[in-house]
Amino acid sequence: MNFEIDITNNIIIQFSEQLKTEIIGDKLKFPSEFGIGFIELIQFPNQIEFYHFKFNLSEIVELKSTNPKNSEWLLLNINLSNSVVKKTVNNQEVNIQKFLPSGVLFYTPDTNVFSRTPKNLDFEIVLIRIHKDFLKQYQIVELQNSERAIIYEDLSFLMEKTLKSIICVAENKIRANGFLMHFLADFFDKLKIREVPNDYENLHPMDIKGLFMASAHLRNPIEKNVASIKELAQIAGMGTTKFKTTFKQVFGKAPIQYHQQIKFEYAKNELENKRKNVSELSYELGYSHPSKFTSAFKKIFGEIPSAFN
Repeated sequence: MNFEIDITNNIIIQFSEQLKTEIIGDKLKFPSEFGIGFIELIQFPNQIEFYHFKFNLSEIVELKSTNPKNSEWLLLNINLSNSVVKKTVNNQEVNIQKFLPSGVLFYTPDTNVFSRTPKNLDFEIVLIRIHKDFLKQYQIVELQNSERAIIYEDLSFLMEKTLKSIICVAENKIRANGFLMHFLADFFDKLKIREVPNDYENLHPMDIKGLFMASAHLRNPIEKNVASIKELAQIAGMGTTKFKTTFKQVFGKAPIQYHQQIKFEYAKNELENKRKNVSELSYELGYSHPSKFTSAFKKIFGEIPSAFN
């Protein structure tokens, strides 16, 4: 089945019209022949819409979403699933997954996104639709004039907890709004630490392609012989200085931090699913002793590994 979504309009209504299914109390349940799941909308002040998707499809679904060039809307697309969502963003292929530092896709006007969602897999997605007036109201100047500034960010452990808190207390709008503001504050704070964020939209498409080719060499969490910065720059077709600067612009962190984030998100996921223990992960990730792994783990998540096991 194919869907086309225009970011300038209410998203749940568009799915309702294309699925020919009624929305009941801001919630749309999927028809049984389409799969198991739902889309729920929570509306907040400041023209913010929070969409919670949870589903397992019985057929492959292709989705094209467009944010036109003259749009007054911005969108955060966050994958809370362990399953990867493969997208083509303005002709560039990317994997969106909380396990990777590209767990959050933030796109502005003049952006086209295509995805192909497989069947028989569990997915949980959150979309947050924000009007540009929100940036002006809260003086978020970094993105007020950006066009085509597609940005990828990691979904930190604390940000994930905040999102899930919004969902858990959705019926209490005051508490849910507090968690939402906390999440958005954390997200925009992360953008502020990027180097020259306003120049992102000026990157050449070949530079973007090169960065994704280089990042692919950092996505294996158990790879011990990680490519050097010089090697990664050569893969990207850039000089070392330009590579380090533009990599941080696109992915929000330096290449070594990017790989580190992947390693520890992998470790947390293995612990949560009880597939491996601390000793096994310590050895697998190249630590000489479990205590060193535990110390590094706590610096990232604020808790020791046993809290997730």
